Amino acid sequence: MSNASIGLQGRNLNARLLVLKQDDFRDYSGAKHLRFAVVDLDRAKDYPLNFVCTLPLRLSSNGKRLTTFEGIFADRSLDVAKKLLTDSLIVEGDEEIRAEIQRRLKLLEPEPAREKKCASCGKAFQVDPKKKFGQRFCESCVKKKFGSRAE
Repeated sequence: MSNASIGLQGRNLNARLLVLKQDDFRDYSGAKHLRFAVVDLDRAKDYPLNFVCTLPLRLSSNGKRLTTFEGIFADRSLDVAKKLLTDSLIVEGDEEIRAEIQRRLKLLEPEPAREKKCASCGKAFQVDPKKKFGQRFCESCVKKKFGSRAE
C-alpha cells in the first residue's frame, strides 16, 4: 500500500487524500488498482477509521450532486478535488500514482467548446454535442435554407 497525505480545511474537516495501491486485487484484469480516499485526520489517525468518501473520477458539471464527495463539499467540490490532487502530486513519489493523479487532473478540466465552419457562409459556430450526426451549417443558414422545418 502506498499513501500520500495532504491537507485542506473545509466544512470542519481536516481533509486529506490517501492513495491506496492494491497489488493483490483479484479480478480478471490482473492490473494494479489505485483507490483515492478522502480522509479526515480529526476523526482518527489510521485508515479506515478516518474514511470520509472516495474521490470520484469525474464530477458532474450540471450542478447535480451524484456522489458522496459532491454532497459533502457541495459547490466547492471541483476546487477541493483539484486542490487535493495537486497537493498529493507534489508529495507522491511513486511514478504510477503520479501518472494517475495527472490523468485525473486532466479529467477535471472542462472540455473546450467544439467549433466548426459553416459550409454555406463560412463563419464559425459551436457544434451541439447532443446531435449525433455532423452539423454542416450554422443556425442562421439552417433557418434560411429550411425555414420553419429547422428544429
